[in-house]
Amino acid sequence: MVVGAGLSGLIAAASRAARGDSVILVERLPTVGGVWGFDHPAVIAAAQECRRLGVEFLLGSSAIRWRDRRLLVVGPGAVRWIEADRLVFAGGNRPPTAAELGIAGGRLAGVFASTVAHHLLDAGVVLGHRPVVVGGTDEAAIVLPHLMEHGRVTVVGGTPPAGALGERVDWWPGYSPLRLHGTDRVDLLDIGHGSATVQLYCDAVILAGPLLPLRNVDGAVRDQSDGVVFVQPLDPGLDARALRRVVQEAAAPTRPEGVLVP
Repeated sequence: MVVGAGLSGLIAAASRAARGDSVILVERLPTVGGVWGFDHPAVIAAAQECRRLGVEFLLGSSAIRWRDRRLLVVGPGAVRWIEADRLVFAGGNRPPTAAELGIAGGRLAGVFASTVAHHLLDAGVVLGHRPVVVGGTDEAAIVLPHLMEHGRVTVVGGTPPAGALGERVDWWPGYSPLRLHGTDRVDLLDIGHGSATVQLYCDAVILAGPLLPLRNVDGAVRDQSDGVVFVQPLDPGLDARALRRVVQEAAAPTRPEGVLVP
């Protein structure tokens, strides 16, 4: 069983099928591709390879629980347990929460995970006029152009890019977020670097990194979960070819269970 039909999941499924395994690929969305998109050439090629090798697709279905080498899958009109020798989990990554970043302060309005911010911005929602983005990841790069349409943007952490983008953003490399301030909505963010502390005035905070593995199947969360291999590359710089090499190695039958792909 492979959970997640992004590029990593497709490559993992094809890799196992090429070794003669019977593979079922479960994806909660009605199409493959994940963050790469269904029309990316590498996704199209990997999906075609899976079909050629006989991989069974369960699209629009959610993997809920892994127990006793069986996976509980919920889909349109069907709830069933599917037996499997091993679960290859390729559920992608997520931005950290404020708690995981060690940010103190209350739960205030105006604080968004970058994935949520991305969807809202695509829908035309104005998140703020003085937003602060925490983390210089690819997720940050996706939301920055949208945020810059409505105000001055500050980025905490990461490396300032060369060119026009770096000139239009207030960048604080090497700094980390410390504390959120506000009554109902965030209006200040403390950041620090060594003994130095700075207060940034803001009306929105977007948490974009560092990325963490997304795991949402009961029984397949901990690194040493029984019968589970995690295929969740955290390096945002991997192109499709490099990702294929990493995933094929991770999905090999000899790979120790519970090992996270770096």
